[in-house]
Amino acid sequence: MRGRIIRLTVALAAGFAIMLAQLTNLGFVSADGLRSHELNTRAAAAAIGNPRGAIISADGEVLALPIDHDDTGQRRLREYPHGPLYAHVVGYLGAAAGASGIERSYDSELSGAATGIAVQELADLFADSSRVGDVVLTLHHGVQLTARAALGDRDGAVVVIDTATGALIAMWSRPSFDPEALVSPAPGAVQAGARLPVARAYQRHYAIAADESLGRAGVELLTGARREPGPTGVDLPGEPDGTELDGTDIGSGDEAPVRLTPLQLAAAAAAVANDGIRLRPHVVGRVDGRSTDGELATPDASVETRPRDAGRLFDAASTPGLLARMAAAAQQASIRLEPADGVQVTAAVANGPLADPSEAGTHTGSWAVLLTPADAPTVAVAVLIEPDSTLDIGNGPRSDTLATMIAATAAEATLALRAVPDSDRP
Repeated sequence: MRGRIIRLTVALAAGFAIMLAQLTNLGFVSADGLRSHELNTRAAAAAIGNPRGAIISADGEVLALPIDHDDTGQRRLREYPHGPLYAHVVGYLGAAAGASGIERSYDSELSGAATGIAVQELADLFADSSRVGDVVLTLHHGVQLTARAALGDRDGAVVVIDTATGALIAMWSRPSFDPEALVSPAPGAVQAGARLPVARAYQRHYAIAADESLGRAGVELLTGARREPGPTGVDLPGEPDGTELDGTDIGSGDEAPVRLTPLQLAAAAAAVANDGIRLRPHVVGRVDGRSTDGELATPDASVETRPRDAGRLFDAASTPGLLARMAAAAQQASIRLEPADGVQVTAAVANGPLADPSEAGTHTGSWAVLLTPADAPTVAVAVLIEPDSTLDIGNGPRSDTLATMIAATAAEATLALRAVPDSDRP
Protein backbone atom coordinates (compact mmCIF):
# COMPACT_ATOMS: atom_id res chain seq x y z
CA MET A 1 0.00 0.00 0.00
CA ARG A 2 2.79 2.35 0.94
CA GLY A 3 4.57 1.59 -2.35
CA ARG A 4 1.47 2.53 -4.34
CA ILE A 5 1.20 5.84 -2.51
CA ILE A 6 4.84 6.59 -3.21
CA ARG A 7 4.43 5.74 -6.90
CA LEU A 8 1.28 7.87 -7.13
CA THR A 9 3.04 10.77 -5.43
CA VAL A 10 5.98 10.53 -7.81
CA ALA A 11 3.63 10.36 -10.82
CA LEU A 12 1.68 13.43 -9.63
CA ALA A 13 4.89 15.34 -8.94
CA ALA A 14 6.19 14.46 -12.42
CA GLY A 15 2.89 15.55 -13.98
CA PHE A 16 2.97 18.90 -12.16
CA ALA A 17 6.60 19.39 -13.21
CA ILE A 18 5.75 18.72 -16.87
CA MET A 19 2.75 21.06 -16.67
CA LEU A 20 4.86 23.79 -15.05
CA ALA A 21 7.54 23.39 -17.72
CA GLN A 22 4.95 23.62 -20.49
CA LEU A 23 3.31 26.70 -18.96
CA THR A 24 6.73 28.31 -18.60
CA ASN A 25 7.49 27.51 -22.23
CA LEU A 26 4.18 28.92 -23.47
CA GLY A 27 4.30 31.98 -21.22
CA PHE A 28 7.93 32.98 -21.64
CA VAL A 29 10.13 30.92 -23.96
CA SER A 30 7.75 30.54 -26.92
CA ALA A 31 5.50 33.51 -26.18
CA ASP A 32 6.93 35.85 -28.81
CA GLY A 33 6.87 33.20 -31.52
CA LEU A 34 3.30 32.20 -30.77
CA ARG A 35 2.22 35.82 -30.57
CA SER A 36 3.76 36.66 -33.95
CA HIS A 37 2.78 33.44 -35.76
CA GLU A 38 0.95 34.20 -39.00
CA LEU A 39 -1.92 31.85 -38.06
CA ASN A 40 -2.46 33.59 -34.71
CA THR A 41 -5.38 35.90 -35.45
CA ARG A 42 -5.89 37.28 -31.93
CA ALA A 43 -3.69 40.35 -32.46
CA ALA A 44 -5.41 41.15 -35.75
CA ALA A 45 -8.86 40.76 -34.23
CA ALA A 46 -7.85 42.98 -31.32
CA ALA A 47 -6.75 45.69 -33.76
CA ILE A 48 -10.32 46.26 -35.00
CA GLY A 49 -11.41 49.77 -34.10
CA ASN A 50 -7.92 50.84 -32.97
CA PRO A 51 -5.80 53.43 -34.80
CA ARG A 52 -3.10 52.04 -37.07
CA GLY A 53 -0.40 53.60 -39.20
CA ALA A 54 -0.15 53.37 -42.97
CA ILE A 55 2.45 51.55 -45.07
CA ILE A 56 3.91 53.80 -47.77
CA SER A 57 6.39 53.34 -50.63
CA ALA A 58 9.60 55.39 -50.81
CA ASP A 59 7.99 57.63 -53.45
CA GLY A 60 4.79 58.27 -51.54
CA GLU A 61 2.34 55.60 -52.75
CA VAL A 62 0.04 54.42 -49.95
CA LEU A 63 0.25 50.62 -49.96
CA ALA A 64 -1.84 49.83 -46.87
CA LEU A 65 -4.49 52.23 -45.69
CA PRO A 66 -6.34 51.96 -42.38
CA ILE A 67 -10.12 52.22 -42.73
CA ASP A 68 -13.06 51.65 -40.40
CA HIS A 69 -15.69 50.29 -42.79
CA ASP A 70 -15.86 49.15 -46.37
CA ASP A 71 -18.45 50.28 -48.92
CA THR A 72 -21.02 47.86 -47.51
CA GLY A 73 -20.68 49.27 -44.01
CA GLN A 74 -18.90 46.18 -42.65
CA ARG A 75 -15.90 46.67 -40.36
CA ARG A 76 -12.48 45.80 -41.75
CA LEU A 77 -8.91 46.64 -40.82
CA ARG A 78 -7.11 47.46 -44.03
CA GLU A 79 -7.38 48.42 -47.66
CA TYR A 80 -4.61 47.48 -50.12
CA PRO A 81 -4.93 49.76 -53.17
CA HIS A 82 -2.32 47.92 -55.28
CA GLY A 83 -3.57 44.38 -54.73
CA PRO A 84 -0.98 41.69 -55.53
CA LEU A 85 1.84 44.12 -56.43
CA TYR A 86 3.17 44.37 -52.87
CA ALA A 87 1.40 41.41 -51.27
CA HIS A 88 4.53 39.42 -50.34
CA VAL A 89 6.17 42.46 -48.73
CA VAL A 90 3.33 44.44 -47.16
CA GLY A 91 1.38 41.30 -46.26
CA TYR A 92 -2.16 41.46 -44.93
CA LEU A 93 -4.06 42.08 -41.69
CA GLY A 94 -7.50 40.59 -41.18
CA ALA A 95 -9.59 39.51 -38.22
CA ALA A 96 -9.94 35.98 -39.63
CA ALA A 97 -6.80 35.74 -41.75
CA GLY A 98 -4.30 37.03 -39.18
CA ALA A 99 -1.23 38.94 -40.34
CA SER A 100 1.82 38.51 -42.55
CA GLY A 101 4.65 40.56 -44.04
CA ILE A 102 5.31 44.07 -42.73
CA GLU A 103 1.86 44.02 -41.13
CA ARG A 104 3.18 41.27 -38.84
CA SER A 105 6.87 42.13 -38.37
CA TYR A 106 6.16 45.83 -37.71
CA ASP A 107 2.87 45.41 -35.86
CA SER A 108 4.05 47.19 -32.70
CA GLU A 109 5.23 50.20 -34.70
CA LEU A 110 2.08 50.40 -36.81
CA SER A 111 -0.18 50.09 -33.78
CA GLY A 112 1.85 52.60 -31.78
CA ALA A 113 2.79 50.09 -29.07
CA ALA A 114 6.55 50.36 -29.72
CA THR A 115 8.28 52.48 -27.10
CA GLY A 116 9.96 54.74 -29.67
CA ILE A 117 6.53 55.55 -31.16
CA ALA A 118 4.36 55.73 -28.05
CA VAL A 119 6.72 57.85 -25.94
CA GLN A 120 8.61 60.77 -27.47
CA GLU A 121 9.10 62.81 -24.31
CA LEU A 122 8.40 62.52 -20.59
CA ALA A 123 5.04 64.26 -20.88
CA ASP A 124 3.81 61.46 -23.16
CA LEU A 125 3.78 59.12 -20.17
CA PHE A 126 0.96 61.15 -18.65
CA ALA A 127 -0.84 62.37 -21.75
CA ASP A 128 -4.12 60.82 -22.81
CA SER A 129 -3.35 60.64 -26.53
CA SER A 130 -2.92 57.94 -29.13
CA ARG A 131 0.04 57.57 -31.46
CA VAL A 132 0.76 55.31 -34.42
CA GLY A 133 3.69 54.71 -36.76
CA ASP A 134 3.61 55.05 -40.53
CA VAL A 135 6.06 52.54 -42.04
CA VAL A 136 7.87 53.99 -45.06
CA LEU A 137 9.42 51.33 -47.29
CA THR A 138 12.54 51.55 -49.44
CA LEU A 139 10.62 50.11 -52.41
CA HIS A 140 9.91 52.54 -55.27
CA HIS A 141 6.55 52.20 -56.92
CA GLY A 142 7.77 52.90 -60.44
CA VAL A 143 10.59 50.33 -60.26
CA GLN A 144 8.25 47.75 -58.70
CA LEU A 145 5.81 48.24 -61.58
CA THR A 146 8.66 47.88 -64.07
CA ALA A 147 9.89 44.67 -62.42
CA ARG A 148 6.41 43.14 -62.63
CA ALA A 149 5.95 44.18 -66.26
CA ALA A 150 9.41 42.91 -67.27
CA LEU A 151 8.90 39.47 -65.72
CA GLY A 152 5.46 39.32 -67.34
CA ASP A 153 3.58 36.02 -67.15
CA ARG A 154 6.63 34.02 -66.10
CA ASP A 155 6.93 32.65 -62.57
CA GLY A 156 10.00 33.80 -60.71
CA ALA A 157 11.38 36.89 -59.03
CA VAL A 158 13.07 40.25 -59.62
CA VAL A 159 15.12 41.84 -56.82
CA VAL A 160 16.77 45.30 -57.01
CA ILE A 161 19.19 46.43 -54.27
CA ASP A 162 21.00 49.67 -53.48
CA THR A 163 24.58 48.39 -53.16
CA ALA A 164 25.67 51.12 -50.72
CA THR A 165 22.95 50.57 -48.10
CA GLY A 166 21.29 47.21 -48.70
CA ALA A 167 17.95 48.96 -49.27
CA LEU A 168 15.59 47.02 -51.53
CA ILE A 169 14.33 49.21 -54.36
CA ALA A 170 12.05 46.55 -55.84
CA MET A 171 11.15 42.99 -54.91
CA TRP A 172 8.56 41.24 -57.06
CA SER A 173 7.55 37.60 -56.80
CA ARG A 174 5.23 35.79 -59.17
CA PRO A 175 2.79 34.19 -58.59
CA SER A 176 1.41 36.60 -56.03
CA PHE A 177 -1.98 36.91 -54.33
CA ASP A 178 -4.56 39.58 -53.59
CA PRO A 179 -4.54 40.61 -49.90
CA GLU A 180 -7.98 42.16 -50.35
CA ALA A 181 -9.41 38.64 -50.67
CA LEU A 182 -7.94 37.80 -47.25
CA VAL A 183 -9.15 40.83 -45.31
CA SER A 184 -12.54 41.26 -46.93
CA PRO A 185 -15.48 40.31 -44.68
CA ALA A 186 -17.56 39.45 -47.75
CA PRO A 187 -18.79 35.86 -48.25
CA GLY A 188 -16.42 33.77 -50.33
CA ALA A 189 -13.28 35.60 -49.15
CA VAL A 190 -10.12 33.56 -48.63
CA GLN A 191 -10.14 31.97 -45.18
CA ALA A 192 -7.41 31.82 -42.55
CA GLY A 193 -4.88 29.08 -43.19
CA ALA A 194 -5.42 29.12 -46.96
CA ARG A 195 -2.39 27.99 -48.95
CA LEU A 196 -0.83 31.07 -50.52
CA PRO A 197 2.10 31.18 -52.97
CA VAL A 198 5.44 31.66 -51.22
CA ALA A 199 7.51 34.71 -52.01
CA ARG A 200 9.87 33.50 -54.73
CA ALA A 201 12.18 36.44 -54.05
CA TYR A 202 13.23 35.43 -50.55
CA GLN A 203 11.37 32.31 -49.38
CA ARG A 204 12.31 29.72 -52.04
CA HIS A 205 15.77 28.26 -52.70
CA TYR A 206 16.79 27.34 -56.23
CA ALA A 207 19.61 25.05 -57.31
CA ILE A 208 22.00 27.07 -59.47
CA ALA A 209 24.66 25.29 -61.51
CA ALA A 210 28.21 26.25 -60.55
CA ASP A 211 30.20 24.50 -63.30
CA GLU A 212 32.65 26.05 -65.76
CA SER A 213 29.96 26.46 -68.41
CA LEU A 214 29.05 29.69 -66.63
CA GLY A 215 32.41 31.25 -67.25
CA ARG A 216 34.87 32.35 -64.61
CA ALA A 217 32.82 35.32 -63.38
CA GLY A 218 29.70 33.23 -62.74
CA VAL A 219 31.62 30.55 -60.87
CA GLU A 220 33.38 33.15 -58.70
CA LEU A 221 30.08 34.85 -57.87
CA LEU A 222 28.40 31.61 -56.80
CA THR A 223 31.48 30.51 -54.86
CA GLY A 224 31.34 33.72 -52.86
CA ALA A 225 27.61 33.39 -52.28
CA ARG A 226 28.24 29.87 -50.94
CA ARG A 227 30.35 31.31 -48.10
CA GLU A 228 27.28 32.69 -46.28
CA PRO A 229 24.47 30.22 -47.09
CA GLY A 230 22.28 31.31 -44.19
CA PRO A 231 19.48 33.89 -44.22
CA THR A 232 20.25 37.44 -45.26
CA GLY A 233 18.46 38.91 -42.22
CA VAL A 234 15.93 40.83 -44.30
CA ASP A 235 13.31 42.58 -42.14
CA LEU A 236 10.47 40.34 -43.32
CA PRO A 237 9.06 37.25 -41.59
CA GLY A 238 9.43 33.78 -43.01
CA GLU A 239 12.91 33.86 -44.54
CA PRO A 240 14.16 30.23 -44.50
CA ASP A 241 17.38 29.50 -42.64
CA GLY A 242 18.64 27.09 -45.29
CA THR A 243 18.81 24.06 -42.99
CA GLU A 244 15.67 22.49 -44.45
CA LEU A 245 15.74 22.64 -48.22
CA ASP A 246 13.19 20.91 -50.38
CA GLY A 247 14.20 18.94 -53.43
CA THR A 248 16.67 16.23 -54.35
CA ASP A 249 20.13 15.94 -52.87
CA ILE A 250 22.41 17.95 -55.15
CA GLY A 251 25.72 16.65 -53.83
CA SER A 252 28.77 18.54 -52.67
CA GLY A 253 32.04 19.89 -54.02
CA ASP A 254 33.15 23.07 -55.77
CA GLU A 255 31.08 22.38 -58.88
CA ALA A 256 27.95 21.17 -57.08
CA PRO A 257 24.88 23.38 -57.58
CA VAL A 258 24.45 26.18 -55.06
CA ARG A 259 21.06 26.61 -53.38
CA LEU A 260 20.16 30.28 -53.13
CA THR A 261 17.11 32.49 -52.96
CA PRO A 262 16.99 35.34 -55.51
CA LEU A 263 17.51 37.75 -52.59
CA GLN A 264 20.71 35.93 -51.59
CA LEU A 265 21.84 36.09 -55.21
CA ALA A 266 21.18 39.85 -55.38
CA ALA A 267 22.92 40.42 -52.03
CA ALA A 268 25.96 38.51 -53.29
CA ALA A 269 26.09 40.69 -56.41
CA ALA A 270 25.81 43.82 -54.27
CA ALA A 271 28.71 42.57 -52.14
CA VAL A 272 30.94 42.60 -55.24
CA ALA A 273 30.38 46.36 -55.40
CA ASN A 274 30.93 46.75 -51.65
CA ASP A 275 34.49 45.39 -51.30
CA GLY A 276 33.11 41.91 -50.63
CA ILE A 277 30.89 42.85 -47.66
CA ARG A 278 27.26 41.76 -47.73
CA LEU A 279 24.93 44.31 -46.18
CA ARG A 280 21.70 43.21 -44.54
CA PRO A 281 18.91 43.78 -47.08
CA HIS A 282 15.95 45.76 -45.76
CA VAL A 283 12.60 46.97 -47.07
CA VAL A 284 11.78 49.46 -44.30
CA GLY A 285 13.46 52.83 -44.67
CA ARG A 286 12.00 54.54 -41.62
CA VAL A 287 9.04 54.65 -39.26
CA ASP A 288 7.30 58.01 -38.85
CA GLY A 289 5.56 58.45 -35.52
CA ARG A 290 2.54 60.73 -35.38
CA SER A 291 -0.48 61.50 -33.30
CA THR A 292 -3.71 59.99 -34.59
CA ASP A 293 -5.07 63.54 -34.59
CA GLY A 294 -2.50 64.53 -37.21
CA GLU A 295 -2.43 64.11 -40.95
CA LEU A 296 -0.81 61.15 -42.69
CA ALA A 297 2.05 63.24 -44.06
CA THR A 298 2.99 65.17 -40.89
CA PRO A 299 5.15 62.93 -38.69
CA ASP A 300 6.62 64.36 -35.50
CA ALA A 301 9.36 61.75 -35.09
CA SER A 302 11.20 59.31 -37.34
CA VAL A 303 13.30 56.19 -36.77
CA GLU A 304 15.52 55.34 -39.74
CA THR A 305 16.98 51.96 -40.70
CA ARG A 306 20.78 51.98 -40.72
CA PRO A 307 22.96 49.78 -42.98
CA ARG A 308 24.28 46.71 -41.20
CA ASP A 309 27.17 44.39 -42.02
CA ALA A 310 25.95 40.81 -42.64
CA GLY A 311 29.24 39.02 -43.35
CA ARG A 312 32.05 38.93 -45.89
CA LEU A 313 31.47 37.02 -49.14
CA PHE A 314 34.58 38.00 -51.09
CA ASP A 315 38.12 39.07 -50.30
CA ALA A 316 38.43 42.80 -50.87
CA ALA A 317 41.39 42.25 -53.16
CA SER A 318 39.40 39.91 -55.43
CA THR A 319 36.33 42.08 -56.07
CA PRO A 320 37.85 44.46 -58.66
CA GLY A 321 38.90 41.50 -60.82
CA LEU A 322 35.52 39.82 -60.50
CA LEU A 323 33.73 43.07 -61.38
CA ALA A 324 35.99 43.50 -64.42
CA ARG A 325 35.21 39.96 -65.62
CA MET A 326 31.46 40.58 -65.19
CA ALA A 327 31.82 43.85 -67.11
CA ALA A 328 33.67 42.05 -69.89
CA ALA A 329 30.86 39.50 -70.10
CA ALA A 330 28.32 42.31 -70.47
CA GLN A 331 30.41 44.00 -73.14
CA GLN A 332 30.76 40.75 -75.07
CA ALA A 333 26.97 40.36 -74.95
CA SER A 334 26.56 44.01 -76.07
CA ILE A 335 24.61 44.92 -72.92
CA ARG A 336 24.47 48.67 -72.37
CA LEU A 337 21.73 50.54 -70.53
CA GLU A 338 19.97 53.71 -71.66
CA PRO A 339 18.09 54.95 -68.60
CA ALA A 340 17.42 58.50 -69.83
CA ASP A 341 18.25 61.04 -72.55
CA GLY A 342 20.03 58.47 -74.68
CA VAL A 343 23.03 58.38 -72.33
CA GLN A 344 24.43 54.86 -72.26
CA VAL A 345 25.55 53.26 -68.98
CA THR A 346 27.83 50.24 -68.74
CA ALA A 347 26.82 47.07 -66.90
CA ALA A 348 28.42 43.95 -65.42
CA VAL A 349 26.62 40.62 -65.60
CA ALA A 350 26.74 36.95 -64.71
CA ASN A 351 24.05 34.50 -65.79
CA GLY A 352 23.27 30.88 -66.44
CA PRO A 353 20.71 28.07 -66.22
CA LEU A 354 19.20 26.58 -63.09
CA ALA A 355 20.45 23.13 -62.17
CA ASP A 356 18.30 20.05 -62.54
CA PRO A 357 19.45 17.77 -59.69
CA SER A 358 17.24 14.87 -60.73
CA GLU A 359 18.10 14.46 -64.39
CA ALA A 360 19.66 16.25 -67.30
CA GLY A 361 16.35 17.43 -68.69
CA THR A 362 15.08 20.53 -70.40
CA HIS A 363 13.08 23.44 -69.02
CA THR A 364 15.53 24.13 -66.19
CA GLY A 365 14.85 27.85 -65.89
CA SER A 366 17.47 30.60 -65.82
CA TRP A 367 19.02 33.30 -63.65
CA ALA A 368 20.99 36.51 -64.09
CA VAL A 369 22.59 39.20 -61.94
CA LEU A 370 23.50 42.67 -63.15
CA LEU A 371 25.55 45.47 -61.61
CA THR A 372 25.54 49.03 -62.94
CA PRO A 373 27.34 51.31 -63.62
CA ALA A 374 30.11 48.82 -64.21
CA ASP A 375 32.96 51.07 -63.06
CA ALA A 376 31.33 51.95 -59.71
CA PRO A 377 28.08 49.99 -59.23
CA THR A 378 25.26 51.52 -57.22
CA VAL A 379 22.50 49.12 -58.31
CA ALA A 380 22.42 45.31 -58.16
CA VAL A 381 19.64 43.29 -59.80
CA ALA A 382 18.91 39.57 -59.61
CA VAL A 383 16.35 37.83 -61.81
CA LEU A 384 15.24 34.22 -61.63
CA ILE A 385 12.85 32.59 -64.08
CA GLU A 386 11.31 29.28 -63.12
CA PRO A 387 11.07 26.50 -65.72
CA ASP A 388 7.86 26.52 -67.75
CA SER A 389 7.48 24.15 -70.69
CA THR A 390 4.38 25.96 -71.94
CA LEU A 391 6.38 29.17 -72.39
CA ASP A 392 9.50 27.39 -73.68
CA ILE A 393 11.53 28.87 -70.83
CA GLY A 394 14.87 27.27 -70.00
CA ASN A 395 15.58 25.61 -73.34
CA GLY A 396 18.82 26.11 -75.21
CA PRO A 397 22.26 27.33 -74.19
CA ARG A 398 21.35 31.04 -74.18
CA SER A 399 18.04 30.93 -72.32
CA ASP A 400 19.65 33.08 -69.63
CA THR A 401 19.63 36.02 -72.08
CA LEU A 402 15.97 36.63 -71.25
CA ALA A 403 16.75 36.87 -67.53
CA THR A 404 19.56 39.32 -68.33
CA MET A 405 17.24 41.51 -70.39
CA ILE A 406 14.70 41.60 -67.56
CA ALA A 407 17.47 42.61 -65.15
CA ALA A 408 18.59 45.35 -67.54
CA THR A 409 15.04 46.72 -67.75
CA ALA A 410 14.75 46.93 -63.95
CA ALA A 411 18.20 48.53 -63.71
CA GLU A 412 17.30 51.16 -66.31
CA ALA A 413 14.17 52.10 -64.37
CA THR A 414 16.24 52.51 -61.19
CA LEU A 415 18.90 54.64 -62.87
CA ALA A 416 16.22 56.79 -64.50
CA LEU A 417 14.63 57.32 -61.09
CA ARG A 418 17.94 58.49 -59.65
CA ALA A 419 18.42 60.90 -62.53
CA VAL A 420 15.36 62.86 -61.36
CA PRO A 421 16.27 65.70 -58.97
CA ASP A 422 15.01 65.25 -55.41
CA SER A 423 13.00 68.45 -55.71
CA ASP A 424 11.01 66.98 -58.61
CA ARG A 425 10.15 63.71 -56.87
CA PRO A 426 6.75 63.19 -55.21
